[in-house]
Amino acid sequence: MKRRIVHEKVEKYLITNRTIAIHPFINQWGRVCAEIYEEDAVFLVEKKPFRIIKDSCPYYGSTYDGKKDATQIILGRMCFPPIMIDTKLDIFFFPTKSPRKDSCIWLSQPHIDDIVSIDRKKVRVIFSNGMDLPIESTSTSLKGKLHRAAHYRSVLITRTNRSLEKDSEIGLKNSDLLFT
Repeated sequence: MKRRIVHEKVEKYLITNRTIAIHPFINQWGRVCAEIYEEDAVFLVEKKPFRIIKDSCPYYGSTYDGKKDATQIILGRMCFPPIMIDTKLDIFFFPTKSPRKDSCIWLSQPHIDDIVSIDRKKVRVIFSNGMDLPIESTSTSLKGKLHRAAHYRSVLITRTNRSLEKDSEIGLKNSDLLFT
């Protein structure tokens, strides 16, 4: 079954758990803008993809730099770390190259089903909704970034679940906590 994708231009955009990819494009005036792929829509935003990532982070409780630092504390120093935008909503993104490059694409790790080689330096990313996106990258490089993001997501989900289990073992509830 073929999905109908709706294209819509919007002024502002915040990443949600429906966002699957943020792809740069050059508009008619030569400015870098973002094409945002959601499960059933594509939005055009006159902001760079990196700006959309940076602007979305505070909405979910921290700055981009704070989220980047947390990733590197947990996984160690690395180039182009994945970013956890929100654990509860399962929003984890990773860049295909340096986030500061205008050609960087941001991909949502939970939405990726597969990465298939097209040729030596080009792959097709297959998303959970059936959409696919060709990207200039080697399969090895992009799969490594995907696995690193999946590992980071797994670590954070495991930590969250352990905390919830401990709280239930000792009978803590939100209503039991008093803040003074």
